[in-house]
Amino acid sequence: MTIRLLKTERQLLRQAQRACRGKAGYVPVTALLMLDRGRAVVAVAEDLGLDQATVYRYAQSYQLLGLVGYLKSEQPGYWGLLTSAQLAHLCQQVNTQLYTDCKGLQAWLQRTYGIPYSVSGLTDLLHRLGFTYKLITLVPCLADAEAQAAFLDELAVLETHVERGEAVLYYADAAHPTHNTRCTRAWCEAGKEWPLLTVSGRERVNLNAALNAYAPTQVLLDETSCVNAQSTRRLYEQLLAAHPDKARIYVVCDNARYYKNKELRAWLADKPICQVFLSPYSPNLNLIECFWKYLRQKIINTTFYRTKGQFRTAVLDFFTRLPEFGQDLASLLTRKFYIIAAQFTS
Repeated sequence: MTIRLLKTERQLLRQAQRACRGKAGYVPVTALLMLDRGRAVVAVAEDLGLDQATVYRYAQSYQLLGLVGYLKSEQPGYWGLLTSAQLAHLCQQVNTQLYTDCKGLQAWLQRTYGIPYSVSGLTDLLHRLGFTYKLITLVPCLADAEAQAAFLDELAVLETHVERGEAVLYYADAAHPTHNTRCTRAWCEAGKEWPLLTVSGRERVNLNAALNAYAPTQVLLDETSCVNAQSTRRLYEQLLAAHPDKARIYVVCDNARYYKNKELRAWLADKPICQVFLSPYSPNLNLIECFWKYLRQKIINTTFYRTKGQFRTAVLDFFTRLPEFGQDLASLLTRKFYIIAAQFTS
């Protein structure tokens, strides 16, 4: 006998399994997950130390009652103040509703089930269920999943040319690091602050760069007073000098106006550089965005620079030290892209 769980059901069961590890409720939850993976009833019974009739009963109970009814009828363990069915509902609530702190979830539990939970107790419960407290991800409201998928298909074709040695692939983008420190998370002694000096200025360093997708420590840079078509041409001239033997130099870039400047495109007409434009509103597909994030983390966010000159020197020095960060960059810039889509609510 096999069963087929929905993706959301499988996720809830995995969370329940972690929560009741070592308790009586572990067996009914794990039996369903094993059946979902296509394991035979005989194998499930042997591995969990059950008789086959019990495994059949678990499967039939799920098919008749659904997941919430199954958890309620089997009562798989005791997780603090919540029953198994209430725990499944809690997991579903956290996965579908944004909670920025435990107080809102605490109020939901009180309102829905009349169960009082302390903030610290609820925090511990969420950790046991596999949830974590982290920064949310910002998604452009006009992100188009189909357009991103089409771009990745086009990119796969270009990568075959690179892997055959016929071309090179770069990702280009501009960044404008601001001369100031930024708050971040760090380990501190309880009850104490970690003061970080700041300056009052907002002066910027303007960087126009191209990153080799297959050699992440190879980054060509043009520092400029203004990122525009002229700056981009200077950057492309560096690309031509770096790869004089390549029949094609692919440059993945966003839809900034200076990439589409008429004079720049006329200059490119007889050059081996081919601009490949990203689908609109998809910074998630531009590999160099991860590089800029790494630059901010290593050089900018938590280091105080008294003057803009000191700040500029530190930023530019980072590019001469890239081999030092080779291992980090190789693991970070892996070309494993994900697709984002805007979700509109009425």
